[in-house]
Amino acid sequence: MLPRLGSSKLVSNWILITLGASIVSALDGGWLARWTALEPSRIFRGEVWRLVTWPFVEPGPISLVVTCVFIYRFGSDLAHTWGERRLVRFASQILVTAAVVTCLLTALVGGHGAHLGGWAVPDMLVIAWARQFPERPLVLYGVLQVRGQQLINMTVGAMVLFAIFFGPLAVAPELAACIAAAVYPREWLRKR
Repeated sequence: MLPRLGSSKLVSNWILITLGASIVSALDGGWLARWTALEPSRIFRGEVWRLVTWPFVEPGPISLVVTCVFIYRFGSDLAHTWGERRLVRFASQILVTAAVVTCLLTALVGGHGAHLGGWAVPDMLVIAWARQFPERPLVLYGVLQVRGQQLINMTVGAMVLFAIFFGPLAVAPELAACIAAAVYPREWLRKR
């Protein structure tokens, strides 16, 4: 059974900020997106706020809906089990790590581009949820039931597939978020 909407103040605010920022970005001609995007060349010039703002703006309606649904579905369970402070700490560590890794990769291999939202937040939450609740099943499309390590493998595998088709730099934040969430120390995930 899904938690009641609003049962976690963090999850509700996270969804509202993501919805608000994404809608404003769609209506303002891209101004907000340009100033919040993970753009390594601009971060290296001192615009360090971009390390934390990029996940809040989704570039399209489908990714916006998917991200908000995943925050609600998986973020609510994690907030209830871990507490809101631990979820904020986990998400912040994973997403900032993904941003820093993306900047370093871009500096090492060259390239440029801006990243917004994407699949980093949903992937991070799914992997954390699968690690926290390894025996809890998740039914996909009413056909496929997966749990724990299977779900983690499918999530990471999907991102690797995207990297093969679109190039690793195009999905660097998502790949880094997947890997960081998958190797995050297990003892830090447990409720104390």
